[in-house]
Order: sequence, then structure tokens, then C-alpha cells
Amino acid sequence: MKVLIQYTQTGKYRDQAWEAYTLRAKGDLHAVTPSYAAQLIKQNKAHLFTTEDSDIVIES
Repeated sequence: MKVLIQYTQTGKYRDQAWEAYTLRAKGDLHAVTPSYAAQLIKQNKAHLFTTEDSDIVIES
């Protein structure tokens, strides 16, 4: 399961330790694991993307 986030800072990111870093621009949407989403949100590098009804977007 992955959740959709929107980056608030441009930078190089990787969801899993074995993945290569990927350049993400401010405003990019990307599906990541919930734990990585929590890290980025806590560091103010991303925010959780929600629908107009405030529903979290989940990818299985």
C-alpha cells in the first residue's frame, strides 16, 4: 500500500534504502510508503495529497 504525497521542496528522494535517489520538484505528486510519507511530512518536505472531500489517496 502506498499513499499519494505532494512535495513542498525540490530535492533528491528515495522511498526505500535500496532504491536510487530520484529528483523531485516542488509540487510533484508521488506514491510512497506510509512510513516515508510520515517522515517527509514531519520534515516539512511534503504534505499528504487528499481529494476535495479530504479523503486520502491510497494506491494498492
